[in-house]
Amino acid sequence: MPNDLILYIRFVYFALEREKNQYFEQHNLTSSQGDILLFLGGAYYHKRDVNQKNIEEHFHLTNPTVTGLLKRLEEKGFIDRKKSETDGRQKLISLTDQSMRVLEDFQVYKETIDQKLLQGIDHEERDSIVEHLKKLLSNLEPEHNKCKLDGRKKDD
Repeated sequence: MPNDLILYIRFVYFALEREKNQYFEQHNLTSSQGDILLFLGGAYYHKRDVNQKNIEEHFHLTNPTVTGLLKRLEEKGFIDRKKSETDGRQKLISLTDQSMRVLEDFQVYKETIDQKLLQGIDHEERDSIVEHLKKLLSNLEPEHNKCKLDGRKKDD
């Protein structure tokens, strides 16, 4: 048990999830709502339109689940939904100024967590950890080698 790699990876994952959840709770958001905002922030950064189907596929969630999450985010003023100019059947989901501020503040918060997590670990060790984690992921799911961190294919 003391050298159980999977156990320690899980512990680190759960600790990071707790940190993320604490941040989003301060902004009256659930973890799932925060995850959707982070996804929309990534799409905004890459100048990509997002519709509800994109969210369903990315998070492997059902249509009713995503509908509820988006409805609550819209009610709280974190997203807007507008008809697509190219396909009137689609509604595109975009971030509001309020959610942009929350995401910008989250980046600062994330840097604090990164510093806490990597305390006592030099740059060389950090780079090594990242490379090893990439190998672990690749070993478990080789198809991730073809994807960028935001879920896009490398040739997108």
